[in-house]
Amino acid sequence: MIARIFLLRLILVHDGSRMSEHQSDLPLDAPFAPAPAAPPELRDEIARAWGLPLGERVDVSFQPAFPVPTAAGILELRTAPEFPWNPREPLALRVAGCEFTSRDIARWSLG
Repeated sequence: MIARIFLLRLILVHDGSRMSEHQSDLPLDAPFAPAPAAPPELRDEIARAWGLPLGERVDVSFQPAFPVPTAAGILELRTAPEFPWNPREPLALRVAGCEFTSRDIARWSLG
């Protein structure tokens, strides 16, 4: 079967002038959302291994040496740990844009 490629010509009018056929007016100011570090099933297994509520809304208090005292939001996995997992190793995490490791957490509660 021969694949057909259809060229859609969009001629957009912007400020009263005609744009080129090869230009488009795309909204490029959408907020950036990083791809999840692991699929939900894997994330949940990692959460159980480290004893953390990954994917849940939390209030986190950090160790005194950490530059930020607290953060609140969804606890996200920044990068998946290497397999085989060792829960004694730090886990790269993020809450509301604040990046830290599991060792930086003094305490957490579900928010």
